[in-house]
Amino acid sequence: MKTVLLLDDARSIRSVYSEVIRQAGFEAVTASSAEEGLQYIVDHGTPDLIITDINMPGMSGMEFCKRVRHVAIQTPLLVMSVLSDKGLVAEARNLGVQGWMLKPVEPEYFLNKLKSVLGESQALPS
Repeated sequence: MKTVLLLDDARSIRSVYSEVIRQAGFEAVTASSAEEGLQYIVDHGTPDLIITDINMPGMSGMEFCKRVRHVAIQTPLLVMSVLSDKGLVAEARNLGVQGWMLKPVEPEYFLNKLKSVLGESQALPS
């Protein structure tokens, strides 16, 4: 079973989207901060996909992406954020982030993006 690590400081976001991930047949692991997400990777290894918010207390999601790239070069990264700054999006692309989803994200779109990045054949057309 593929594992998806979801980082977001909002409990409601973690709850809703982790349930979408589980219903799709993946293992969902959540973290409420970038630091917690990095600790998960240290303790358990890299997941199959990481989805992160950008604007979080403490370490930002962008800094998290930079640090992840040192240990998990090939792990797909997606961003799910209320921010849509072109500079941030460009910086994320340079770090190999494969998609930027603006909150609120429709669960169907979220699932489609997740399956597409993970190479699942059931992905719906965008």
